[in-house]
Amino acid sequence: MKPQPHFLTICWDAIAEDGTPVTLQATLCKAHRQVIALRSASARGVRRQFGESCDLCHGREPRTLRGEPPATP
Repeated sequence: MKPQPHFLTICWDAIAEDGTPVTLQATLCKAHRQVIALRSASARGVRRQFGESCDLCHGREPRTLRGEPPATP
């Protein structure tokens, strides 16, 4: 039996097109979580948040979180 894919919600710090720091969040498949983790050392799981599908596989953009400053190193 083939294991079912797991879609987990993660967030990471990024820079918006206007140069301001933002925190992004998306529900992703394992392959896309790995891509984000390789691009951003700030990638981290969002506790107890699972999903039914991958945002990026379905063409949905990551959400920008409001009211949360980016994590400091």
